Amino acid sequence: MVTARASKYALLAACCLAAGAGPASAEVFRCTAPDGSVSYQQLPCPAKESSRALDIPSSFPAPDVQERARLFEREAALDRRLEAWRERVSREEIARAMQPPAPPAAQPEESPLLWGLPFPIYGRPGPPRPGMGRPRPTPHAGVRGY
Repeated sequence: MVTARASKYALLAACCLAAGAGPASAEVFRCTAPDGSVSYQQLPCPAKESSRALDIPSSFPAPDVQERARLFEREAALDRRLEAWRERVSREEIARAMQPPAPPAAQPEESPLLWGLPFPIYGRPGPPRPGMGRPRPTPHAGVRGY
């Protein structure tokens, strides 16, 4: 019985402390060291550092209920659109998977490309073109035109 009574008192004490705790508002100090570094702390700055207390608000304006409701409705509409798109894509994938496989494509006719050489030759080789079959003469000293 003693442990149950002690736990009740502990619970009562915790509730009283929680009810007494208001909004947390602690003073914050901005300290600037001689080398220019800045630090923020709850305790006042040492004497060799410059100190400035910051005003941090502890209460804020009430939220705009109508704007909040409008944003929630817009988000819900976007979620519905996204879910409808996902459902449509899922149905299309299922329908695609249920279709029989497509027949193999017809083989194209053989091209006249011959691959027996290290480079392709189209068709049968014809007679050499003019100027391609004979080697050009080498230039000699004193011969004009080169």
